[in-house]
Amino acid sequence: MVHTKVRYELIADKNARRRTFKKRKSSLLKKLHELKALCNVDAFAIIYERDETQPDVWPSPLEAFSSIQRFNNLPHTSKTSHMINGEGFFRQNLSRLTANLDKEKHKVQLMEMELLLANCLDKNDVCDVSDPNDLQALLRLLERKLPMVNGKIAAIESSGSTSIEITNEDTNKS
Repeated sequence: MVHTKVRYELIADKNARRRTFKKRKSSLLKKLHELKALCNVDAFAIIYERDETQPDVWPSPLEAFSSIQRFNNLPHTSKTSHMINGEGFFRQNLSRLTANLDKEKHKVQLMEMELLLANCLDKNDVCDVSDPNDLQALLRLLERKLPMVNGKIAAIESSGSTSIEITNEDTNKS
């Protein structure tokens, strides 16, 4: 079943909006009840409706008040240890995404060196690599591949075979 992306915007029809609100509110309170029962945690909800003078408090105003009081009585470090503001959230995500980007850049660089090496071997000629960093990376790649090549040569010499078979597994090991 294909899930379509739901666009969240104000429902124009007031009656449809009211029905949707009641359904979603009921679902939210049901989920809170499940969370409270299954995980043995304190949970409450305060829902303000625009047209109502009093908010809806679940499960009861007394239980919500006692939970708020218990939270307020905690030391400052306990209250704020798991809280994060918008800036902290974006900083955390930025550092995670930066690390992922660095990993992907490294993968791309390795693939480029593999391609360069394959092109050099295919031409049976000296490759024209002018960037010293590329030459160093190519040298490191060759140093990693050399034991695999020596292993293949030794296997061929010991079996007396004259054919060479190199699989993707062999090239991915390095």
